[in-house]
Amino acid sequence: MNLSLLFYCRAGFENDCASEIMEYASAKNIEGFVKAKTNTAHVLFQAHNPLEIVTLWNDLQLNDLLFARQVLLTSQLYSDLPEKNRTIPIFKAFEENFSSILNGKKYLDDLFIEALDTDEHKEVLTFCKKFTSPMLSELRKNGYVIGDKNQRALRLHLLFLTGQSCYIALCAPKKASQWFMGIPRLKFPNEAPSRSTLKLEEAFFVFFNESERELRLKQGMTAVDLGSSPGGWTYQFVRRDIYVIAVDNGEMNSAIMKTGLVEHLKEDGFKYRPKKPVDWMVCDMVEKPKRIAELITEWAVRKLAKDFIFNLKLPMKKKHLEVKECLNFISQELNLEGISYKLKCKHLYHDRDEVTVWLSLG
Repeated sequence: MNLSLLFYCRAGFENDCASEIMEYASAKNIEGFVKAKTNTAHVLFQAHNPLEIVTLWNDLQLNDLLFARQVLLTSQLYSDLPEKNRTIPIFKAFEENFSSILNGKKYLDDLFIEALDTDEHKEVLTFCKKFTSPMLSELRKNGYVIGDKNQRALRLHLLFLTGQSCYIALCAPKKASQWFMGIPRLKFPNEAPSRSTLKLEEAFFVFFNESERELRLKQGMTAVDLGSSPGGWTYQFVRRDIYVIAVDNGEMNSAIMKTGLVEHLKEDGFKYRPKKPVDWMVCDMVEKPKRIAELITEWAVRKLAKDFIFNLKLPMKKKHLEVKECLNFISQELNLEGISYKLKCKHLYHDRDEVTVWLSLG
């Protein structure tokens, strides 16, 4: 049994993902190395001591990482699978690798048969969809129960690189992404002014569970949207009957303005300050990350809002380092002021060269 940790990420961000994985493992005193190839949308971590890989997996939660979309405990890559009856050698390898972890239990939360999120693997994804039914049949034939949520079972993942090669992996659903391929399937609302609206909607799903969304996004709240034009982020509040002060020298979508829930101020987002504290401040302005971090920190120290979601744009090469410096700056300033807070950061699917940050006071 030669197990590793497998992480999905956006193509082009493999080095940043690898950097934080190594940093995390080092903090846990686990030595190892990563395998990361540019534009392959995944990273592997192998521990020098094989026994420590399960320990690290048990400790690790996806929310601990910025650039990873999914975290899995995986087998080695199985290549040269037969074109017919692939389910038999895959099932055999699954039990050889994971029987001790399953500890005799034949319950699985679900089965995800996936491909990497790259253009060259789109055809593989078509195969994956066709292979799901035969693989489910093989598991059930061998006594496995799939989808029993009461068992707190692990989820089985098969990651195919080609039709004849795949990784066999497990994840703990509570500590990993709930979504297939780690990608939230959000539908673009026809009435939204821009596709950027999906970034904020995804942030609400990633940072909050259902009950938290209901608590933090109540009808009658007030939000400030800095850099709001044409209204993609504003739309997410308006659809929840939250009043928005939209600050941008650019024009706002006319339909958004007709709702009566938006006040548009043609002002500089860096200079605007509300007359009284608001529930939310969001910001998607294109500016250097440090300047955005300083703006958010000033608002937080002055308690001009309770919750913040903002983007840090990352055109530079050392993205992980830049994000760490910005988050450390915010943390240090709030700690100096004795302000209690929560701070989370994630490279979302709908982000490009940027990360999304949530800050909550109190």
